[in-house]
Amino acid sequence: MATASYILGIDGGGTNCRGRLRDTNGQILGEAMGGPANTRLGVAAAHEQVLMVCIETLKAASLISSDCKPDDDEVNVALGQTRLGVGLAGLHLESQLDDFLNWDHSFASLEACNDAHIACLGAHDGEVEGKGILILGTGSCGYGFKDGSPVNIGGWGFKISDMSSGAVTGYLAVRHALAVLDQIYPSTGLSEEILQHFSHDAETLVLWSDKARPTDYGQFTKLVVHHANEGDEAALDLMRTCGRQTEAMLGAMKTRGIEAVSLVGGFAEHVEPYLRSEMKKMLVPRFHDARDGAILLAGGVIGQPSMLKHEDATGE
Repeated sequence: MATASYILGIDGGGTNCRGRLRDTNGQILGEAMGGPANTRLGVAAAHEQVLMVCIETLKAASLISSDCKPDDDEVNVALGQTRLGVGLAGLHLESQLDDFLNWDHSFASLEACNDAHIACLGAHDGEVEGKGILILGTGSCGYGFKDGSPVNIGGWGFKISDMSSGAVTGYLAVRHALAVLDQIYPSTGLSEEILQHFSHDAETLVLWSDKARPTDYGQFTKLVVHHANEGDEAALDLMRTCGRQTEAMLGAMKTRGIEAVSLVGGFAEHVEPYLRSEMKKMLVPRFHDARDGAILLAGGVIGQPSMLKHEDATGE
């Protein structure tokens, strides 16, 4: 691995791309954030976004001037002193990983993998054998390592997978609200607040749903959590379903040899109270976030472990 003065970690997903720069002693020098860096947008676009965030991170660390251009000599010099680790949504496909690594870059070295991989590395401080993560954010998936090989659970997307995720939970809440409007189910505080968003008009809701994305449905998850905490039966039913589905995913991970799991993602802390105590025994605290996992991937070291909370887990 090339000698370098700095290690830069990139965590890129469908919502944003975040970078962190550390020195060889593990001290944070700078951080930055940019737009989506999902390879589904194209490998060339992912390269461009990753490079932009890297440059902004170097600027934040005052290693290059704030008004420099990507092709300036000072940028190339700084990149040449930096090892880069990248985790991107979509890089679980070997063809896309090969395309991404086939990059005419100026970094001292480049390591890349999918975003779940770096999240797992960060969560367990690089010691991943028999350990994993369960991401409960806008989407959901389980990821870990057994006998040196990755273990994947779910993560096939909003339409056919992503159980116990914010997007699917929000979708189910909206669907329930529409059924309330048709007087199929009795009204509750949850359905009333969702229907207010659509002026209690079925056509408005349906037209919205034609263009709604997973993140659009996910915005209603906060209402589900709030009303469940208030004792709303419809909301409680949704959260209990999330608990059962999360337990099923944890069980699948245990069956495949993953004994210790860190919950990751903004929805995770809300689902955890609905897990039975025997399932909670699998859960362990998370050391670092995905950006630090990318730094570990690149051969860097991390300073004092932070034992992060669930909501700091990903770039979403």
